[in-house]
Amino acid sequence: MVYHIVNVVVYIISITMAMIGLSCFRFENYIKPTKIKEFYLFYIVASVALGYLFASFILSFGTLSFQI
Repeated sequence: MVYHIVNVVVYIISITMAMIGLSCFRFENYIKPTKIKEFYLFYIVASVALGYLFASFILSFGTLSFQI
């Protein structure tokens, strides 16, 4: 049970960190004003994808170090 809670917390933190990291780039300069909704959809999907990849790496690295 604790393992699942830790997984969810790590995924949420990773997605939040990805959103903060992506917010550093100034994408507004490259977007047409009529495509703001599409950009936010892309922003959310990219944040979830990057956060998932980072969290998977952290969790697998953590379980690998415990097995050795």
